[in-house]
Amino acid sequence: MKQNVFQTPLAGGVETKLPQTAQNAGRAENLTIDKTTGGWSTRIGYEPYIASPTAWTPFGLTGPVYSIHCAQELSGGARQHLFYEADGNLYLVYEALGTDQVLTVAQNRNVPAPTEAGSWYTTTSYGTVITNGVDRPIIVRPWPLAGLVDAIATISQCVRPFGFDGLPTPVDVRNVKPYPAPSGGSFPAPKASGNGAVTLWCPQQGNAIPDGGRWGLGFANNTASGNEDGDKEAVFGWACSFISDTGSEGPISTLSSIKWALDAGAEGFRHACALELPIGPPGTVARKVYRTTNYGDDFVSPGDTTLYFIDLVRNNVETTFFDAVATANLGQPAPEIATGPLPSPAARFSALFNGCLFLDGGINEPTTLFFSTVGLIEQFSAENYIELDSEGGAITALFGNYNTLLIFRENGIDVVQGDFSRGFSATTLSNKVTCRSPHSIKNVPGLGVVFLAVDGVYAVVGGLTGGAVNEVINLTAPQDDLIDRITPDCLARATATFSEKTREYHLYVPVDGSDRPNLGLVLHTDRLATAERLSAWSTRVGFPVGAVTTLYDGTIVFGHHTGNESGNTTSQRGLFVISAKRATGMDFVGQNLVYNTAPTSAYRSAWWSAGDPQMQKQVSYVTVWVMTTGKPQIQMRHYKDFSLSPVLERTYTAQSPDAASQPTLDSAVLGQGEYREDRLVPLRFSVAHMSAAWFCFEIETTEDIVIVGYEYEWTSKGTRVVAGVRA
Repeated sequence: MKQNVFQTPLAGGVETKLPQTAQNAGRAENLTIDKTTGGWSTRIGYEPYIASPTAWTPFGLTGPVYSIHCAQELSGGARQHLFYEADGNLYLVYEALGTDQVLTVAQNRNVPAPTEAGSWYTTTSYGTVITNGVDRPIIVRPWPLAGLVDAIATISQCVRPFGFDGLPTPVDVRNVKPYPAPSGGSFPAPKASGNGAVTLWCPQQGNAIPDGGRWGLGFANNTASGNEDGDKEAVFGWACSFISDTGSEGPISTLSSIKWALDAGAEGFRHACALELPIGPPGTVARKVYRTTNYGDDFVSPGDTTLYFIDLVRNNVETTFFDAVATANLGQPAPEIATGPLPSPAARFSALFNGCLFLDGGINEPTTLFFSTVGLIEQFSAENYIELDSEGGAITALFGNYNTLLIFRENGIDVVQGDFSRGFSATTLSNKVTCRSPHSIKNVPGLGVVFLAVDGVYAVVGGLTGGAVNEVINLTAPQDDLIDRITPDCLARATATFSEKTREYHLYVPVDGSDRPNLGLVLHTDRLATAERLSAWSTRVGFPVGAVTTLYDGTIVFGHHTGNESGNTTSQRGLFVISAKRATGMDFVGQNLVYNTAPTSAYRSAWWSAGDPQMQKQVSYVTVWVMTTGKPQIQMRHYKDFSLSPVLERTYTAQSPDAASQPTLDSAVLGQGEYREDRLVPLRFSVAHMSAAWFCFEIETTEDIVIVGYEYEWTSKGTRVVAGVRA
């Protein structure tokens, strides 16, 4: 009998909005894109990041992981640092000498509530800046570390507070004990120093030293206009600042001054002054010393305490410093607008943009954006800030994107443009879309900046220069039912990453009242380029993701969202890798860890009506095209008219029906067959049910298959739906 045929050569992704596009799916769960066919592969699962046959070493006591970051300091993974946070501590996975260890970087850090996001990480050329909105920001650079024993002992030296927390201790200046007046043309021995005073004289006479007259402070001649009885007083002030290992200069200390006068009639003597410099905080590599000119009342600049650079002490060890620089040889004046301490000691977010490090103002200044001097990430001037309009609400994330800095806020999205020399300016990009899930923001090549908003997953596409049009588009309008399941108060716990290897954007969100991510939404960017505009989304169920990141090669690593918190000493914990290993991690069987079964993968076709839901159809066959190695057994079930009760069809072995069976694992003879040679096989299922206005089929399996496409064979007698039910 001649029948009608509906064919989908390539099966689309999940679409929950009704009516559905016929080529898409009502359910596409635990699937990934097969690069050979473009179909949906069940070769997906997760396995321990560090495998041990008998223990969860080195994650034995690890609770829920709520933040994770892979810092890349050199291309190719040559210098890669994997950080994660759990139980109020920051850890580093240290992979050296063949023994993987977890080193504690920082302790007693804030543990976020279910409504709060985990720590924010920004990798710079000087280390990784870590903020969380409660603790003072820190900067970590765990390289170079030596062998394992040395690394354990020295890891605490790889982390320090970020930025300067206040003014340096004032310089301690010793008093000057003036050299006595010369007598009879000879130079008597100086008087003894002591009581905080020193005598360091610098002869002014040219025949005293080869470079006479260039060194020393004070007066060479103590007479003025022939008034030999009138003494003059020398008054000088000093200050210093610290230089950190990022090259940044901190605030300048308050002025420390001394004054002295020569004996009446004394001529030919200047003096060098002795200073005691303060030691800087961890991370200090040098100290800058500044000094005034003589600002005594009887000198040319009375009261002028302008500071001038005199020297750079290139260490943080020596404390005694001798200043013999004459006023004529002073350096550049100190900046008119002084560098201040870290302006946001409780910053929540940071980002690098045009050479400057941007920080939000934290909970106390939620609409203020601070930025550092260009190239100096810890040097913040008092004038370097942007005050955003209050209508946008608090800053919820910062994200640098090429020539713009995106500022996500409670009620919209702003964008910062410009540079340090010309100035930065902020404008509103959108006042309709917001992001309260900071760890969902990722740059997806070919698409834009993708993030989770309150009502869906969006992308910022286009640009703001060269006539480009910038817009914010919704990527999940056909998947609104999935978005509506997200626990609204826990949006901040959503976590995402993009893998260049699989070309997938992974987003894990808490749904159905959960306080931690328990549903994954995966955007398969390869599907965005299909001419059919098929849905590019699938879902992940059973993946215990608490926080997720990507290694240099695109491998996705996540931290377990429960871990030791479950109270079960043998439960899964620590870090895991999403891979093609068809397993749901490992669990104990007796005393040994063994791989669990593969995750259950499911594909349910869209509800199909042949273009006319009023007409009754009789579907007689469903043919599913699968790539298979021959051994999997597949059962299909189908539904009619939105019924929740399926009809089960018989189970088929995934072998070609009209050819010799291909060899399978443990059955092939060496040299006579290749059991791993996949084959495209049509599996034709006979469908037995009465007429239906709507129809769909579903395959749920733990087998290794690739669903490429499918087709329906159907007929219709032209019968239409009867009249509606009478009231």
